[in-house]
Amino acid sequence: MSLPRLEEKRTFKLAGSAALAALSIAIDFTMKVSGAKDIISLPWRLAFPFLFMLKFDLSGVPIFCAMALFDMPSAAAASAILALFIIMRSGNVVAGTMKGLAEFWTVAGSYLGLVWLKGRRRVLSTSPGLLARAIAMCLICSTFLPLGYLPFLALFNIIQGAITTYLGLAVVEALERRAPHLVPEDAPILIGR
Repeated sequence: MSLPRLEEKRTFKLAGSAALAALSIAIDFTMKVSGAKDIISLPWRLAFPFLFMLKFDLSGVPIFCAMALFDMPSAAAASAILALFIIMRSGNVVAGTMKGLAEFWTVAGSYLGLVWLKGRRRVLSTSPGLLARAIAMCLICSTFLPLGYLPFLALFNIIQGAITTYLGLAVVEALERRAPHLVPEDAPILIGR
């Protein structure tokens, strides 16, 4: 690969990752201000009022797209940027950190699944992200939450991980069909093709 082509590739990856991180922030802010987080989380809060602090949202979808289109460092950076934004927006260090870690573990598990299964059956390949998120967040939260909460926390993280992973997968597949020139030839989602 010639040097100018390599530089173009790096620039595209950096610009794409930054745009997806900004989109993640925009989704988080819009859902918070509009009350959409509270609306889609209402059934959860009614069923499990003791875990009122957990809210469903769509801000992880662009982070999944960063992993699927670029690589794990891009997704990790987008996840960290979202975490810092949540900390700045809310002043709640724990909430921002937990969201960043949860999204990171979701895409890390999905990435490992894509690599191990070589991208065959994408839904199956990306599903380890749900398990990785649930296990990691239960381990982290077991240090300060009662152990009786952990099954409910695992359920929440599996549901939120499924939202992030499968909506992100739908976005990436739509991008592949409608704008294939925007999908890098070495994208993790293309492993095995």
